Amino acid sequence: MVNLNLKNFAKIKESDFAINDITVFAGKPGTGKSFLMKFLYAETEAIHSIISGNYVKHYALADSQDHELSILKFFQYSFPKKETSRYKEINVLIETNDYIGAYKAFKEEFPLIEKENGHLSLIQTILKKYSKKQKEAFTDTEEDRFYFIFRNILESIFVDINQINESFSYENSNLKLTFSDDKLNIEKTNISDDNTGALFVETPLILEFQKFLPSEPFKVPYHIDSLLQELNKNDFTFKSEEANNFINEFIKSTAAVIKGNISKNATDFAFVSHNGKTYSIVNASSGIKSIGLLQYLVKNRAIIKGSTLYWEEPEVHLHPTWQLKMVELFIELMNAGVKIIFSTHSPYMADYLNVISKKKELRNRVSFNLLSETDGVVSNTILDGTNWSQLRDELLGPLEEIMWEYL
Repeated sequence: MVNLNLKNFAKIKESDFAINDITVFAGKPGTGKSFLMKFLYAETEAIHSIISGNYVKHYALADSQDHELSILKFFQYSFPKKETSRYKEINVLIETNDYIGAYKAFKEEFPLIEKENGHLSLIQTILKKYSKKQKEAFTDTEEDRFYFIFRNILESIFVDINQINESFSYENSNLKLTFSDDKLNIEKTNISDDNTGALFVETPLILEFQKFLPSEPFKVPYHIDSLLQELNKNDFTFKSEEANNFINEFIKSTAAVIKGNISKNATDFAFVSHNGKTYSIVNASSGIKSIGLLQYLVKNRAIIKGSTLYWEEPEVHLHPTWQLKMVELFIELMNAGVKIIFSTHSPYMADYLNVISKKKELRNRVSFNLLSETDGVVSNTILDGTNWSQLRDELLGPLEEIMWEYL
């Protein structure tokens, strides 16, 4: 299955890739796996933003400047305890980036603002500008919305799209684009309505660090901020009996591995072991955090049917036995309608996924991509039964070389 083509993307000169229900990007460090996954994630999220209607939040950032956002924050935290209840309402609307609602409420509260009351007049001007931009989002074409949202997400993740490469092209069944001279040219966009969003996990240690990260939207890269929002929501309602059964079974599967469950109070996560003891997440092992994070994301419905889960190097912190358990959990998610895309340096995970998917007759739903670098240029090999030895050579070769030096 070949359904993605990249040219001049990071170190990749030109290569085809296979994307499937479970997609693996294997290879040595620095071959572009992380860049590729984040780009795919940005595409998934941009499409979901349009489907869900969340694009207005992205549009509100258009042409905004840091000092304008700072002024709005000053308003929020300078007037939190005024007796009028409208202050609280306006602050909440600003915090959630609903500038249309905030501007309307502000005008109702302050119908006539005296010129000498400069700070309130300035707040009104900024809210009016952002409100207008949000209203425009409802009248733009779907293609215009996708362009703007996609670029905003890319710039939030990469800081500058030129970090990928000064000129590259990207094409799959849904999207065809080129980037050159700081211009993103989208030639084709296919917005399907079966996308229920995506999550990107860079490290399971986010369970421990989340309370120290900024809670204000857009203060951290988009993929981190989105994961934080999901971790801090408290929606444990089940939409159907099917979802209810899956969530309960998945909690049992993960609890059997880590011998307990992950819970959360107002500020902190905790590990509740099967022996009845509760430990702060700080004192839980990194392996428990990894599988516990997956458990919690399913438990609070952050991962649902139609979602795509991106996970960088899930083997980090995991004993080889638990690496294999993680593969089994990924397959369980896939069978529930969740797509999995992960990068790895682990021959354990790759080999086991290859074997177990064949045994369960799921191999046609799993794709392996091996990125390798020669003279500074990365190429990709789509692995099948005829060339599987290349993965072992790439991942285990350095170990064999080191061992031979001492034999």
